Amino acid sequence: MTGTIDNQAGVHQQGSGVEAGDAIPVNPQDPEEKVNILLVDDRPDKLMAVETIIAELGQNVVKARSGQEALRHLLQTDFAVILLDVNMPGLDGFETAALIRQRKKSEHTPIIFLTAISDTETHVSRGYSLGAVDYILAPVLPDVLRTKVSVFVELHKKNQQIRSLNEQLQKRITQLTETNQALEAFTYSIAHDLRAPLRAMLGFSRALLEDYGAKLDASGQEFANRIVSSAKRMDDLIQDLLSYSRLSREQIKLGPVKLEAALDDVLKQCELQVREKEAEIRVETLLFEVWAHKGVLVQMLVNLLSNSLKFVATGVKPSVRIWAEEGDGWVRLSIRDNGIGIASEHHQRIFRVFERLHSTEQYPGTGIGLANVSKAAERMGGRVGVESQPDQGSRFWVELPKAPRL
Repeated sequence: MTGTIDNQAGVHQQGSGVEAGDAIPVNPQDPEEKVNILLVDDRPDKLMAVETIIAELGQNVVKARSGQEALRHLLQTDFAVILLDVNMPGLDGFETAALIRQRKKSEHTPIIFLTAISDTETHVSRGYSLGAVDYILAPVLPDVLRTKVSVFVELHKKNQQIRSLNEQLQKRITQLTETNQALEAFTYSIAHDLRAPLRAMLGFSRALLEDYGAKLDASGQEFANRIVSSAKRMDDLIQDLLSYSRLSREQIKLGPVKLEAALDDVLKQCELQVREKEAEIRVETLLFEVWAHKGVLVQMLVNLLSNSLKFVATGVKPSVRIWAEEGDGWVRLSIRDNGIGIASEHHQRIFRVFERLHSTEQYPGTGIGLANVSKAAERMGGRVGVESQPDQGSRFWVELPKAPRL
């Protein structure tokens, strides 16, 4: 009793008027939406019996009278579960299940075998080997079958909801990425355009003090000096913003970098600051190579060392220790100081843009330096962190991938 599905009996849904092969679209966000269940058996009486049992679940039931017909349905429709008879002419249940598993769209669709064959355990083992989730022998207990099918119906609905949420999340991530890129481009453009008039203001203010300072009274000189100081601070802020934007936008080429050579460049750039602060810098042997961009790495370490030299209590000479440790696939560079320290609740905050813990009068700066450090580490496939407590100094560390050995 094989052949094509009778359009009158292909799908049963009380009062729905659904024709054979038609599948109602499922909205995974609506828990009341119905999902599709596929019944496969060459005997109409068995199809009707199983359909009656699961009708109480209120889902869409699609019936197929052969393995070939079932495969055609699976090409067009997504099913929560398949109830598959084993003993059918043509393609039997095992052969049909094997073909179902070969198709990517249906390779994970749950299959429950329904059969009257109970002579050997071989059939059961073969069913499970083909990926069946259950193997039920006749006579079927209605409550047991209905409960098992309902589990897969609910699981399918949950999976649909998860897929929908993942799609929404991915769209949101894409939107946020585009927005961030637009903001970074805007920041770069504004910062770049602001520098020209700012430099003009700074230059004219300095010229005013140099050429006409003697003619200005004390108040006039103070005002001119404030203009120079404010313009310089704004120029530093814009420069740091441009650096942050470049780190976010530009492509950087990574390669092997010797830590010792990079730190030599860092110490040269910070030499004046070290002398002014009468700082003690202790560098332990750094024989490791990291996978990085040398220019970006040097600027990142300059920022960290400058902070260690800057954030010390009044009257205290900075003491800084720099060392490196090797791990499984990475190298951690640490910079330990005797500075004022940082409370634990601020350890994450300080790596965000414009986050300052102190006024510019206490400790000058733009509040972007550590954000640049974090972004630089991220672009080079690494990460940064800090271990610190107030009045106990700080240990800033940077982890970067180890350079591969050629």
